[in-house]
Amino acid sequence: MENRLKVGITHGDVNGVSYELIIKLLAENRVCELCTPILYGSPKVAAYYRKVLNAENTNFNPINAPGEANAKRANIIHCVDDNLKVDLGKETEESADAAIVALNSALHHLDKNEIDIVIMTPQGEESFARTGTKNFPDYLAKHYNTPEIMTILVSEQMKVSCITENTNLRDVPLYVTMQNISRKLQMLNNSLKIDFTISKPKIAVLALNPLPGGTGEDETRAIIPAIEQVRKRGVMALGPFPADRFFSSRAHEKFDAVLTMHHDQGTIPFHSLSRSAGAAYITGLAGICAFSLDTPGWSIVGRGTADEQGVRNALYLATDVYTHRKRNLRLLKNPLPHYDVAANNNESDLNVEQIEGIKEEFEP
Repeated sequence: MENRLKVGITHGDVNGVSYELIIKLLAENRVCELCTPILYGSPKVAAYYRKVLNAENTNFNPINAPGEANAKRANIIHCVDDNLKVDLGKETEESADAAIVALNSALHHLDKNEIDIVIMTPQGEESFARTGTKNFPDYLAKHYNTPEIMTILVSEQMKVSCITENTNLRDVPLYVTMQNISRKLQMLNNSLKIDFTISKPKIAVLALNPLPGGTGEDETRAIIPAIEQVRKRGVMALGPFPADRFFSSRAHEKFDAVLTMHHDQGTIPFHSLSRSAGAAYITGLAGICAFSLDTPGWSIVGRGTADEQGVRNALYLATDVYTHRKRNLRLLKNPLPHYDVAANNNESDLNVEQIEGIKEEFEP
């Protein structure tokens, strides 16, 4: 198929498990049936890991630009120093820099519309620290000079986003403001509609403080007013819900997404319930970027035990988002009378007042 999506895959840190994850992923024939994969990395390093993993049947087609990609094969763009040294299980300055080089190369082609999607594989903290950032979302915000991005953790069980992604816990209350919460709720609502084809998203908002009914100072000062504000704009947000009981009571199953106030409040239950099956998508960018939630796995490099399911799910997530976004933006530009762009099975025709009763089901 000539119109297959071109998916750029960054090689992450060459001393971690990224190449193992990529090789295992691209060994599946169905990947090349879904898209045209393009690895940004080193043919030499790829050959080394193929030998380490006894995966000699996984071959890469070397190309210089995305336009040369073979739609039926896994392709590779050589974008790092040919003398790059592999030192298993150790993040080095060389490997950290090579990870950023590959990431920038993929983003450059994404910005020029030469590829359609970027999938980012694990790289270490040092690679980001050397750029003055902390992780993929923080790096992308700096790269595109915009704070208006948002990470959405996605699994079959739930979708979770956070108000404060890169903030020390002691500083979290400073960012829990009506303005920030309103903005994040609007961004999340828009993404659920356009990127996930949910026409009437139901969003749960968690409280910052572990108080019954979410009645603490931060809740009454910022969270509740923000919820009331976005409701007037048509955003179906409910809360604030006490975080400790929200997930244990399985209340998340009643919502399309959950907005949390700080990192651990959302990521701990997400990882607990989704295990290794989750992936993350960055909304707020013109291009589509997703990544697995794997770490570089320094202690297991070269053993062949790394699980590629997270990278696979990131790929599926990104291709789904691309398809949804393209279709829904086209429909919004040329709307049909009385036509809903969504047909999500989890939707209902309930309005905010009618679903308010959900909150009473698990509160004392």
